[in-house]
Parts: sequence; C-alpha cells; structure tokens
Amino acid sequence: MIYLAVGVVIAVVLTLLNLVLMFGVIRRLRELQSRVDAAPSVLPDAGLPAGSPAPELTATTVSGAEVSSVDPARPTLIGFFSPGCAPCADRIPEFVDYAGTGVAKVAVVVTDLPAEGDDYVRRLSAVDVTVQPGQEAWVQGFAVTSYPTLCLVSSDGVVLGSGNTFGDLPTLSTV
Repeated sequence: MIYLAVGVVIAVVLTLLNLVLMFGVIRRLRELQSRVDAAPSVLPDAGLPAGSPAPELTATTVSGAEVSSVDPARPTLIGFFSPGCAPCADRIPEFVDYAGTGVAKVAVVVTDLPAEGDDYVRRLSAVDVTVQPGQEAWVQGFAVTSYPTLCLVSSDGVVLGSGNTFGDLPTLSTV
C-alpha cells in the first residue's frame, strides 16, 4: 500500500511540475507573438532614400530594346522582382497599372536562372522587362536589399521614393 501512495504522490508532483512548465512556455510564446506583431511587416530601407541621385543605368529588355533608369521626359518607376517571392507576385498587377501612362515603367526580374523568370516576364509584358542576375549593376546601384523593391525616379534623375509597397512611393500628383 505504501508503494501505491508514493507512486500517486510522485505522479501528482510530476503533473504539477509539467503544468507549471507549460504555463511558462505559453507565456513565453505570447511574448514572442507580441514581438512579431509589433515588428514592421516590410523591411526598411528597401532602396535608395528619397532625394538621392539615381544611378544612370541602361539595360536591354527581353524584347531587345534599350531602357534607362532615368527618362528625361517623365518619371520612371523601377520594380525589382524575384521569382519565388510571394509579395513580388502580388505587386506585379499594381506595378503594371501604376500611374497609367504618365510614368515610364521598367521591371527588373532578378534571377540567376533566366528560365525561372519566364512567368514574371509574361505577367510584366506590358512594361519594359529586363532579366538580370542578383548582383548586377541595377541591384547594386539602387541598393536593393529585399524583394519586391519599387523605386520612383524623377525625370531629372532624383529618387522620389522607394520601398517594398506602393504606399512607400509618392503619388504622381505630388511629384
């Protein structure tokens, strides 16, 4: 009978210890979740800051045309997209529709394997598209740190705004 009583006491003590540890784990998970909820949903400094000079770069599009990062006749919207990036896929329709015809649009699909970018090239067919490896001059010149990165450049070569979403860019009425 004594063994039964000792066994029950040990089981109760272990159950209480387990309960205390579980409450500690739950509290810790709630703290971590609150940190995640408080963190920004996009990465800061996704491109060159507003007011900085834009690099004057040229590239050949998939259709063979030459494009420039600065169009002297109108502002240029440059988008950097990476295949396999879900937010990039979400931004493509917005990128194509942004500003109607008032802005020159250049999409840079960044991939080391050009075949990976075929879907993006097809979806971006309404704009000038260039496919480049990850560390080419455009990515470095515009200080791309995450994807998608959007950058609006004025006709005189000054960055008007950049970021991961269109909310980070100025509206054309303020340009």
